[in-house]
Amino acid sequence: MGHNHFKWNISKEKGIEIAHTLITEILKETNKPMPLNELVFLLNSRSKEYKIHPNKKHNCFTKYLKVVHGGVVNFLDDYNIYGIIKKSDEIKVVLMEDLLEDFDIINPPKRITKDNEWVFI
Repeated sequence: MGHNHFKWNISKEKGIEIAHTLITEILKETNKPMPLNELVFLLNSRSKEYKIHPNKKHNCFTKYLKVVHGGVVNFLDDYNIYGIIKKSDEIKVVLMEDLLEDFDIINPPKRITKDNEWVFI
């Protein structure tokens, strides 16, 4: 990823917990597919209370997700409770409410495969 020199003052598990908490809160409020750029804006604005970098410079939470998880879309795509809708040049994110009931923020369920495309069996 090229940014391994960054030192974060939160563990990967705590970062995952914060991300899932904030993202599910944001998506529950809308109850409809949300454009990715709007989700990123709200995620950054709501995560300002978390100091994720030990140095004095400010790093937004999506920068943490980019460095540690490969980006917001990659993070969302790793978990079954988020649906990503790609339509022409727009990406929207939706919360899968029926999967949320069995969801544990500390140990969230990951996707079955890591493939970017559909796998037919």
